[in-house]
Amino acid sequence: MFRVTTLDLDDTSKLPLKNNSKSIDYTKDFFGKPAYLTVSGQLGGETYACALGDVYTFGPTFRAENSQTTRHLAEFHMVEPEMAFADLTSAMDNAESMLKNVVSDVLE
Repeated sequence: MFRVTTLDLDDTSKLPLKNNSKSIDYTKDFFGKPAYLTVSGQLGGETYACALGDVYTFGPTFRAENSQTTRHLAEFHMVEPEMAFADLTSAMDNAESMLKNVVSDVLE
């Protein structure tokens, strides 16, 4: 897993500390507490795409922008296609096919 932080880890003298102790004060960081993320699902999808062709993953996604508006999410779930050796045309064809399939299933 990777630690997600906006703190400057290259210059430890600038890290905010809790009550002058050696513990980092994460309330000054992006999420306000220690946060981690992993890309294991996406890496698995890329491997499967090489063997199977088009595959889809569904899971949490992280956006690394700090916005406190009600219409902006830092973490959300999305469907992500993985396609081995795809160009723009085949990616658009794949997206069109997926949308047609979803709309067809919803209308049934």
